Amino acid sequence: MILLVDDDSISRRLLNAFLQRGGFEVVMAEGVDHALTLLESRPLEAIDAVVTDYRMPGKDGLWLLAWLQKTDPRLSAIMVTAEGEKHLVTATLRHGVCDFLDKPVDARALVAAAEKAVELTRHRRSQARAESDIRAVGLIQRQMVGGALPDSGLDIAMCYLPMHEAGGDYFIGMPLGGDRFLLMATDVSGHDLSAAYLSSYFQGFVRGMLEARTPIESVLSKFNDHLLEEASRSDSDATRAQITSVAVAAVLLNREELGLQSVTCGFPAPVYSDGAGRVQSLSEEGSSPLGWFPDTVAPPLQIRAETGSSLYFWTDGLEDVASEMGVLPMTCAYDLLRARATGSTPLWMKRAADDILVARVALTPPAKGRPEFIPILHARYPGCDWERIDAIQDVWTRSFRLALPELGDEGSYDILLCLREVVINALKHGCRGQADSCATLMISWDSSSATVRVIVSDPGPGHDFDWMEHARAAADQLIDAHRGLMMINGMAARFETKRKGAWVEMDFNANPALKKRAS
Repeated sequence: MILLVDDDSISRRLLNAFLQRGGFEVVMAEGVDHALTLLESRPLEAIDAVVTDYRMPGKDGLWLLAWLQKTDPRLSAIMVTAEGEKHLVTATLRHGVCDFLDKPVDARALVAAAEKAVELTRHRRSQARAESDIRAVGLIQRQMVGGALPDSGLDIAMCYLPMHEAGGDYFIGMPLGGDRFLLMATDVSGHDLSAAYLSSYFQGFVRGMLEARTPIESVLSKFNDHLLEEASRSDSDATRAQITSVAVAAVLLNREELGLQSVTCGFPAPVYSDGAGRVQSLSEEGSSPLGWFPDTVAPPLQIRAETGSSLYFWTDGLEDVASEMGVLPMTCAYDLLRARATGSTPLWMKRAADDILVARVALTPPAKGRPEFIPILHARYPGCDWERIDAIQDVWTRSFRLALPELGDEGSYDILLCLREVVINALKHGCRGQADSCATLMISWDSSSATVRVIVSDPGPGHDFDWMEHARAAADQLIDAHRGLMMINGMAARFETKRKGAWVEMDFNANPALKKRAS
């Protein structure tokens, strides 16, 4: 239906005839006030376009357009102007006019303009409804994402910071019967209703098959086959490029046995922390999302969880912003979860360009009286990285500033100095400087004792060397060799080696630094 507004009866009747012959239903108004009265008697959504004269007594066409823009900005309008009123073009476009016609109005031009205006109105309204649906889906997602499993003893802390109204980022905890639970994070490509739909469908698919005791790797393989089959049915390359893929990290937990099975497909690897400072990635790097390639699902990694252990999940949006900041993703996850506990959001989140989801799942409560070490830095470095140790140390420095700003640079100096010495030794000797051999860095923080625990491990065989005996001899004979080990022993509150030095643990008491900064 078109609303036609013109104070001139002859012009009004003529335009009405043109529009009706063009197949439009028309409601006529003798002026702006009459148009407002007519609009009060029917919903504004019943009007598909407005054709209005500009120059009318009282309220003119521009006044009506301004009112329409405030009331329903999706409603398109056509302005009819007399000769010499070309200066109105800019103003009318500013008020949402999609076309303007000079008097005398040509019938064919009016019908063509009306068709365009009606189509534009319907498109805008359809888009608005879709956006409303997406907002509703996004709200439901934010309400449903994460949460603790009832009566499971699992404590789930989560941050979900979407950059879009709806999408495929999701974290869920599902009871599967008995002592079996599924912890799963997903990231579906796209940020629209189809991505949200596929995310929900995928979760239901996985849950149903796992409840039927289907192995987790078989579940993901079947869904991968489903996505590949859908892609193969597409008629064109453009359509195939739009087929949605699913990145997923799934962990099956058996509470009775404290056993974990982890499978990751194109998702950042979940991180396992035993609560005592040991940290482990639960997948190898370089896996592909479901829907990309056949045979993309690797056998699950299986480990036994410890008392007081936790799992960490995060989406690639966190890794992107960590890379931009020059810090480690584990550090950003720690800082984000810490901010969540106080109801705040870190300032660095303004850098985020994609949805960010971070979850920490406490698998079992910590043992009574035992320190709880929370991971703050975690990374793996190939042996050849010893040549870029200065750049790596810069990342450690920024990460410490983010995770433990209360220490300050002076408080973290000893830690970084000892860490550099140990990592260089691990990369040059334990990894033999080879790109295919990696050392692992694990740094955790226990706030109750203000202790920073540093662990560095490498795959090397170690060496038969009694550095304590060497330290005693060096003190008597002023031997210069292996002074790094003696320096670490003097700076660290605890220094211990295992596997003949291929595993190094150091504890640093941060209390002196904290007290000094407080004073």
